[in-house]
Amino acid sequence: MKSSIFFLLSIITLMFTACEDKSGTTEEENVIVMPGKADDFLSMTAQEYVLEGVSSVTLESTFVGASEAEKMERVIELIKYKHVVVGWFLNVLLIEKSDEDPNGEYGGYKSLVKNGAEEDMNITAVDELTYSFTFRQIIGGTNDLLNVLPTTMGADGKRHFDLKMGIISNTTMAKLETNSEWYRSSPWSSFNPANYTADQLEILDLAIWPEERSVDAWIDYNTLFADGLLTIGLHFGWDYHDNYHEKHSNSVYTWLLNTMGFSSPVASYEDLRRDSGPLTKTFTANGKQVKVELSLYWGQKGLDTDPDTYAGGVVLEEDMRSSFSNKEVIIYSGHSGPLYGFALANWRMTDEGDLDDSEVAFMDMPANKYQVVLAEGCDTYALGQAFFENPAKAGHKYIDVITTTNSSNASTPATVQDFLRALFGTDSSGVHQPALYSTLLKDMDSNSYWFSTMYGIHGIDDNPSGHPYANNALLCQQCSKNADCASQGMQCSTLGNEGKVCTSQCTSDKGCPEGYMCVESAQGSYIKSKQCVPLGYSCVNPETPTGPVIIINEVLADPASDLLGDTNLDGVRHFGDDEFVEIVNISDEETDISGWTISDGFMARFTFPAGTIIAPHTAVVVFGGGSITSFNACTAFTTSGGLGLNNSGDTVTLSDQDGKEIDSMTYGSEGGNDKSLTRATDSDPESTFIPHPGNGSSAGLQSDGSSF
Repeated sequence: MKSSIFFLLSIITLMFTACEDKSGTTEEENVIVMPGKADDFLSMTAQEYVLEGVSSVTLESTFVGASEAEKMERVIELIKYKHVVVGWFLNVLLIEKSDEDPNGEYGGYKSLVKNGAEEDMNITAVDELTYSFTFRQIIGGTNDLLNVLPTTMGADGKRHFDLKMGIISNTTMAKLETNSEWYRSSPWSSFNPANYTADQLEILDLAIWPEERSVDAWIDYNTLFADGLLTIGLHFGWDYHDNYHEKHSNSVYTWLLNTMGFSSPVASYEDLRRDSGPLTKTFTANGKQVKVELSLYWGQKGLDTDPDTYAGGVVLEEDMRSSFSNKEVIIYSGHSGPLYGFALANWRMTDEGDLDDSEVAFMDMPANKYQVVLAEGCDTYALGQAFFENPAKAGHKYIDVITTTNSSNASTPATVQDFLRALFGTDSSGVHQPALYSTLLKDMDSNSYWFSTMYGIHGIDDNPSGHPYANNALLCQQCSKNADCASQGMQCSTLGNEGKVCTSQCTSDKGCPEGYMCVESAQGSYIKSKQCVPLGYSCVNPETPTGPVIIINEVLADPASDLLGDTNLDGVRHFGDDEFVEIVNISDEETDISGWTISDGFMARFTFPAGTIIAPHTAVVVFGGGSITSFNACTAFTTSGGLGLNNSGDTVTLSDQDGKEIDSMTYGSEGGNDKSLTRATDSDPESTFIPHPGNGSSAGLQSDGSSF
C-alpha cells in the first residue's frame, strides 16, 4: 500500500521445502457417497455480498426547460459519477484500518468494493431537475460480515445499514483524472462522518445479502500448455519497508534455479537485466513436453529501471503493459490499495510507474487468449472487475484474476512461490501435478500470518470443473486399485453394490461427460473429493441422459431508439425496461421452472416464481422492467431490478432451482446494434445466435413473427 495509512508490519519470512513424494504410502479406499450422506460444509476465507439502495442526482439549473432526452443524457452521465461516490464512501467505511489512520476509529470491516460492479436501474424523475435511481454494487468481505456490520432486518427480509457520505457537487464528482481524482484529496481521503454536521451528509439506506459462491475448478492447464510454451511475466513493485523488491526478486530467482530446476540466461542474479531473456525449464504435462519462459522485472537503481526516477518508472510500467499484451501469466508482488492497482516505482519520487485500476480497462490485452493474473498486494479485490471491463476480457472470458480482500504480507515471497508451484509444479519424476484453485488459495492464505489477506479468484466459472488430465474413456471400468485406472485424475471407487469402478475427479456436473454426474467421494469418514459417476449411480443400468428441454432462444441487450424498441408494449421505449431474454420449451412435455434463474455475467437477475409452468413448444419472456398489463404473444415477466445486459458484451445463463446451468449464451459488441440476437433457427439448441433478421426483435414470437 502507498501510505502510512496502509502500513505493513515486517515479519520473518517463512521458508518452504519441496513437496514430499508420497507414492509409497498405503492407498486408502475411495468410496462414492450415496445420496443423503454428504457433508454440507464449505470453508472459504471471503464472501461476496450484494448491496442495493436508492440514490439521486440533480441536474444543473441550465437544464430547466430542456427536453427529456437532453436531461436523460446528463442524468446517465451523473449516475456514473455517483456510482464512484458511493463506491468510495463504501470503501472508506468497510476497509480495515490501523490506529495510525486519521479515521482509524471509523468502520473497518475487512471488506472492499468491487470496482465497476454497478448497475443503473429504475431512473425516476423526482422533480424537474432531480432523478432517483436504484443501484447495486458487489463487495467482498469476511464470512461473518453480516454479524459484525451494524444492520437491522428490513420489511423486505434483507439486512439493512446506513451509509454516510459527504455531499459532493457535480463539478467535484467529475474530477477523475488519473492520480488526481477527487477522493484522493482531503477531506475525502480520510473521511469520518463524525467530523460533519447532518446537513453536510447524505445518508443511504443499503440492503445487503450474500452472493452465491462460485464452484471450485482447476486452472485451465490444457489451454495454457496447448502450444507447448508457457510465458510468464513476474513483476516486483518498489518497496519502502526494506527493499523487498530486490530481496524477493533475488529470493525467487534463487528458488527457481535451485529448487524448481530453471536455467538462467546469465551467470548470477546481479547480472540479470530486464532484457537478459527469460529463465527457462521444461516439464511433462499429460504426456506432453512444456517449456516455461519466465521473465523477472523489478526496479534496479542506477539502471534504466531505476524506481526513483521518472524514466525508470516509465520503463517499469511499459514492461508490465508488455506482459499483459503478450504473456499468458502475469504476476505482480508489491504495494497496492483500493484503486491503486500496481505500484511499480517509488511514488514518493515520481508520478510514473503506477498502473492503476482505471487504466486496466484500456490496456492492450489479447482477445480470445486465456491469461492468469496474480495481483499480490494489499486490497487488490477491485482489480478483478477492472480486468473484466477490458473489451478483450469482457464477459469474464479468457482470464482468471487472483486478488486480495485485505492487507497482505509484504515481507515474504511465499505467495508468489505457491502460485508458481501451482502453475508448473511436478512430482519427483517431473510429471506436472494440476492444482485446484481451492488448494492454491488455502496455501496462499497460510502465508498471511496475523493478516487476514483473504485471497480470491475472479473468473473461475469458465474454468474446468473436471480434472484436466482425466481419461473419461475409462469411466465405469472395473478396477481393484487406483493404478488400474491408469490416468491422472482417475480413482478406483466403490460404487454402491456394484463393486469398484474407475471414476474421475470433478467439482460440478459440467465437469463430467454426458450421462454422468459429479458426487461426493469419501475416504474413511471424510469427504475427500468429488467424482464423476453414472446417472442413477449405476454402471450396470445407467440412466439415459436427456438433452436440454428449455433453451435460451432470443436476447435483446440494446432496444432500438424508436418505438420499435418498446418491446414490452407498455407504450414507452426504455433502455433497460425493454431488454429481454426469451426462453422456449422445445420438448413435448410441460416443464416446471419454479425457482429457476436468469443471470447475466454479473449476478442472478430474475427468479421464476412458484408455479411457473412452460407448456410444450411455447415461449416465456423476461423483460427488464416496465408496466405490462397484457402481453398476448406469450407469458411474460418483469424484473424488479433490471436485466443489466451490457451492449458491449455479456453472458446470459439459465439455471435450474439447484443452480445447475441449463443453457447459456455469450455475445460481444454485436449485442449493441439496436437488434436482438436470436437463434438462426428458432427452437434449435444447436443453432447459433445471429442478429435478428427482421424488425429488430420478436419477443415471444419466432423471428418471422409467427407463433411458436
